Amino acid sequence: MDILNKGQISTNAKRKYALDLIEEAIKKFSPENVLSKKFDLDIDKYDKIYVLGFGKAAFKMYAGIRDKIYKKIKYAGIIVPEDEVDSNNFSELEILKGSHPFISQISVDSSVKLMSHIKDINENDLAIVLISGGGSALFEIPENNISVDRIMEVSKEIMNNGGNIYDLNIIRSGLSGVKGGKMARYLYPARVISYIISDVFFDDMSIIASGPLVKHKNEIDTKTIIQKFIKNENLKKFVLNNYRSNDLDEKYYSSIQNNIVLNNRDFVDYIYKNMDENSICLGSNINGDIENVSSNIMEILRKTYEIKNSPFWFVCGGETTVMVKGKGIGGRNEELVLKLFKKSQKNEHFLYLSFGTDGIDGLSPAAGGIVDNDTKIGSLDEYLQNNDSYHALIENGIIITGRTGNNVSDIILGYYSG
Repeated sequence: MDILNKGQISTNAKRKYALDLIEEAIKKFSPENVLSKKFDLDIDKYDKIYVLGFGKAAFKMYAGIRDKIYKKIKYAGIIVPEDEVDSNNFSELEILKGSHPFISQISVDSSVKLMSHIKDINENDLAIVLISGGGSALFEIPENNISVDRIMEVSKEIMNNGGNIYDLNIIRSGLSGVKGGKMARYLYPARVISYIISDVFFDDMSIIASGPLVKHKNEIDTKTIIQKFIKNENLKKFVLNNYRSNDLDEKYYSSIQNNIVLNNRDFVDYIYKNMDENSICLGSNINGDIENVSSNIMEILRKTYEIKNSPFWFVCGGETTVMVKGKGIGGRNEELVLKLFKKSQKNEHFLYLSFGTDGIDGLSPAAGGIVDNDTKIGSLDEYLQNNDSYHALIENGIIITGRTGNNVSDIILGYYSG
């Protein structure tokens, strides 16, 4: 996957260097390549194989294992974002569409259709489940008497009030008939092996795509999240009255094996190893409110410069949250580089790049943003107040890739000299 507008935004050597690093990492960790290397099952042990996938990386994940399982496939189906270009040339693979980032009836209809193909699954069969970021919106069968519109309202409420992916998926799990480990009842008694691409900090498998095959109890977390991020009293009452924990017996999980095959740390480590010698790595679990994260990053950069007394490159990864107050177009990556830009001083020399590895940053068509000392933005505060980072950066600070077919959250890298 290439950065489509790299020629336009590579206006100096440092920008080109940073964009090349991102591009190389995207190609290096294609889900197709990763799955092909890590899939080592003895498929002759099973009568039939069912493949069920959902998420932004579902197609490339399937492509990576297809040749190794084709002869025993009984059914193969995936759910991908509805705006993903359909490049399917696998006659046996059913590609269903769902909505993202918010769930809709399209996702529910596709999920019901996907699961309708496994009614005859038994203990001699193997179910391979391909899970990646975006799965929470793409794969959903609500609990009885809960409408998809209600789930969408709750999701928007939590996201717009600054809730992170952990908060969001904890609540969605209790309103769903397949999240929070509840998918397990559909696949029992078959052998189930999932391959997971992680898009959450600390790689919590109960949170990735809302943990469809991971049973977890979170009653205390649930009440805290509801009180903190659901301000609408009607929605708060709805969630409190309808939240349903997973009460499935442990037998449903005895034959399930979950495997993380790719995560944010893989990207961060690769970029760090290929950076200039005078570089630092800030880790891969960056998370929290974007205002706090940007302030913390600036503090670390300044203190590091005091110690090193020389310019340096840096890289880190994770996922920030934004309290949405305006009606502009943008995403957390574009807004983060604007925050870092605003906090930088005139005597500092810098470059900041933040990139969503799925290629889509929030509700904008960009993958992320890049700024440096040459960046000129008029009325910066107005853009930030309206959450309109896309238009603030549109002249030469927007990174465009289109959907990458991957998703390991965000990569932040840059250059700093005091």
